[in-house]
Amino acid sequence: MKQQVMYHYTNPKGWAGIANGQDGYVIEHPITKKMVDSETVKGWMIPHRRLIPQGIESSLVPWEATSPAIFGLPEPTPQSWMQYRDCINVWDYLLSCCKSGADKLALLKINLVDSDNSLVFDYVHIRRSARDLAQTKDPDRYRKILAEGNRDYWNSRVELNRYDGSFVLPEIVVFSAIPIERIEFLGERDRELFAA
Repeated sequence: MKQQVMYHYTNPKGWAGIANGQDGYVIEHPITKKMVDSETVKGWMIPHRRLIPQGIESSLVPWEATSPAIFGLPEPTPQSWMQYRDCINVWDYLLSCCKSGADKLALLKINLVDSDNSLVFDYVHIRRSARDLAQTKDPDRYRKILAEGNRDYWNSRVELNRYDGSFVLPEIVVFSAIPIERIEFLGERDRELFAA
């Protein structure tokens, strides 16, 4: 397998949490698999945001689709993400979520290995359902659109080593913890500078 990487945006606090541990959570330790206080786990990027939220969103997908994950992009500033527009500017939305109120963003390059079982999903399915959700007032239709969009997103997945570059908004997903030895800090900048 050729060297595979993904690029992950976070804020400075998120990067510090990877290096030094984060306060206030109980997590599964990546080695012992025991539940521990998060501040005791230093030097690991831990999956924390669910791929698909539990609830109506996950009614048409298997339980593993709601697992916590780490998300990344195939390149630092993918043109498809930067140019895609629907009811919002998707690139700006992505970076604002990563920024989480901080003044700056941090960009990380993550070296992936076979045991990560990295997958690629096409985020365009989430964007299309968001567009359709904005146009409906009927609660039953709303739930159907939400569940079907997440099902289509889940069904779009392909192994990273088989990905052919055909997705509109490719998103790399890993469901396992990643040690800091495989993470390279590429820099910290204002959000606007990542759009160049």
